[in-house]
Parts: sequence; C-alpha cells; structure tokens
Amino acid sequence: MITDGLNPFAVLAFIGAVLGTGALAVAYVLARVAGRAPLAKLTLIVGGAGAGAYLLLFAIFSIASRDRVLAPGEEKHICEIDCHLAYSVAGVKTEAVPSGGERYTVTVKVRFDEATISSARPKDAPLSPNSRYVALVDAAGKAYPGPTEGLKRRLIPGESYTTDIVFDVSAGAKDLRLVLRNNDFETAFIIGHENSPLHGKTTFAVHAKS
Repeated sequence: MITDGLNPFAVLAFIGAVLGTGALAVAYVLARVAGRAPLAKLTLIVGGAGAGAYLLLFAIFSIASRDRVLAPGEEKHICEIDCHLAYSVAGVKTEAVPSGGERYTVTVKVRFDEATISSARPKDAPLSPNSRYVALVDAAGKAYPGPTEGLKRRLIPGESYTTDIVFDVSAGAKDLRLVLRNNDFETAFIIGHENSPLHGKTTFAVHAKS
C-alpha cells in the first residue's frame, strides 16, 4: 500500500513534541521567575535533547524516502488517522483552448478503503476528507493548480465515486504528473509525511487522450 506517510505513531510523536515543548517552556519561565537557575537550565537541556531527537528522525525519514510516479489505475492512500481514502487516475482527456494552451480533464477515482478503518470506527460512519491540494506539474516543475470541490464528498467505508478535475496547461508542457495530496499545514512537520521538507513525493502519471 502506497500512502502519504501519515500514521498514528507519527501523529502522536508530533502532538507529544508540541505539548512537551509547551510544558518545558512554561517550566523554564516559572523556574526563572522563582530564581531556580539549575532547574531552568535542566529544562533547556531536556528541550534541546528532545528537539534534536525529533529533528534527527525527521531528517532520516525524509532522506530515506523516494519519489514515486503511479501508473493509471494505481492507488495512493491519503491517511485520515484511523482510515484511508484511496485515489487513482481513471482517465484523462485533452482539448485545445483559445489561449493556445491545452485543457486537461483528469478523472479521479476516490475510494474509502474499508480495510483501513480502526476497529472502534462504526462501519456506517461517514468521513469528511481533510483539506486537499491538486495540480498538474510539468517536467520544468511548473504547477497548474486545479479545483478541489469534487474531492470534498463524504464517504462511508467501501463507497467510491469518480470526479472530473479540469486544468488549463501551457502549450508545450511535457511529462505532466498529477499532484494530489493532503493540504493541512501541520503535515509539513510530521515525521515521514510526504509534505515534510526533502521527503519524496507520490504523484500520478498523466497520459493524455484527445
């Protein structure tokens, strides 16, 4: 299974890092106000060690990752903590536009993978997807963002649907790939998530049909 890297352990590590940093910051301020310099120093040491460990793991997971380009029909799972939504490219059509570029209509299949829900989640409970970002990216790295309204539909486990996403692309754009990912800002700071800096990205190959 190819996922965006989000998992409960990484989320717990991130939450723990945030809460731990806040607690140590409060402890440091209180120690300074109380004139307890040794305690204040200890909080700085503990905080520095924790931050160093987190950054080390962050770097290891990013550097060890790699880019993937999925073929039509191959699925990428975007995690929602206790369940996954699977995305794949079901079809691509192109047409010329008056501006001289091309209009790509990419049909995306969205599936709520019932095999990924936690045992505590009711099997008929609907899921509202988190924020999404979608774009076509060419060989030069230029991005052509698209609308995400069609990716906001609520699903129950096992349910699926297809939606057409339209992109206007410059003439001559080569080797287009579809980027479809989580767009929540905090994912950039989670260990092993594809949105984190230097981490490999999973995109979809786009093969045009007129």
